Amino acid sequence: MPDLDIGKLNALRGGRDANSNGMQCPALRQLKESTATHQAPSIEQGYFILTMMPSLYCELDCPHCYLSREQRKNPATLKTGALRKIITGVDAFYKARKIRGKTIQAYHYGGEPTSMGTDAFIEILDVIDSILKPESGYDVRHTILTSLAGVDLDIWHRVFRDRCGGRLQTSYDGRMRGRGYLKLWESQMRRARELGLKLSTISVLNTGMIKDGPEHAIDYLRELGVVEASFLPFMLNKQNSGKKYDVLAPSMSEWSNFMIELSRVWMARRANGVSVPEIGQMRFVLAQDEMWSPVSNVAGQTLFLMPDGSWSLPDYRNGREEYMLGFGNGLDDDFASILSSPKRREYLRRQIARNGNAECLECPHANRCVMEFWKANRSGDECFGGRRYIEWVLENRDRILSLDQCIDRDVLIY
Repeated sequence: MPDLDIGKLNALRGGRDANSNGMQCPALRQLKESTATHQAPSIEQGYFILTMMPSLYCELDCPHCYLSREQRKNPATLKTGALRKIITGVDAFYKARKIRGKTIQAYHYGGEPTSMGTDAFIEILDVIDSILKPESGYDVRHTILTSLAGVDLDIWHRVFRDRCGGRLQTSYDGRMRGRGYLKLWESQMRRARELGLKLSTISVLNTGMIKDGPEHAIDYLRELGVVEASFLPFMLNKQNSGKKYDVLAPSMSEWSNFMIELSRVWMARRANGVSVPEIGQMRFVLAQDEMWSPVSNVAGQTLFLMPDGSWSLPDYRNGREEYMLGFGNGLDDDFASILSSPKRREYLRRQIARNGNAECLECPHANRCVMEFWKANRSGDECFGGRRYIEWVLENRDRILSLDQCIDRDVLIY
């Protein structure tokens, strides 16, 4: 795939100077600086969100998960020999392009990544770190997303501490997974805090959380010691299609209402000197507004590595049904061929064209919206980009930044 021409794309998308007036907190400067040397946050330019899925196994049966039951019950894992070949191919790609500085955000996902056990998991980390070395210009940062169910933190906390910068990321979805799970999760969160880990959460916003309200969410997570929280829209998939989706999934109008009120509560708590979690989507909107790149939210920086060695990304069929779209296998094809494959080129063209959504192409916020992988919007509802919330954040930008304590900018989950 040829390099992305940011100048041309900015012209097509009505680009502007990213160095606009207004206050700027360290978080925004950090994100801008991390991508400035790459022209755009894309794999080709040296910014790679390497989403590792070496095991899809998980004992839970969460309604928002886009993995099938068969995938989640399969104990197969990506072997270290296969991973070594694939990561060596990534390194060869960057050496051939003579890119000096490479940022690799290795995001360990699943399934439940801790189901592999610490020994096998550390082998995965060692393979990546032994090939993508600092002396070769790599800045590799590992993050693990875990449900915390069945995780022995007295053992695993050393992995989080020594290999993930002391950060632990976990999913919080209110009571959607049951009261028993929530009670166990709370206990695990308190233990993690006792062990000195920095905690962040990702939530798939559901009707139960809407009912509890945004004030409950931010105060509950604050009490548990969470430093950053993200709230994603609930997506349709094969597992939840039908009554489950209808019952659990809020509309995007409800999502925006929740996020606006959540951010108002955040502002009120900050104004009173209360340390509350950062809100991932709020930070994302402000950072995107500063960068103003038409390709920074089109998944050009992301690929998922599956247990069989294939490279994939989430995509949508039948309108909005989520599934994994493959671009080729890293054991059979070199990395350059994966990136330039017809499927990925078509995928990125569709992302840059905002899935052909007329309302998105006309929207002044398309370069900073929270649409995660572009898809058709839901008829009779607000867009998946959260336009109304974006406009609220921009209207309150100066007030937000005036309250910005930048408590822990080492955690960046948005």
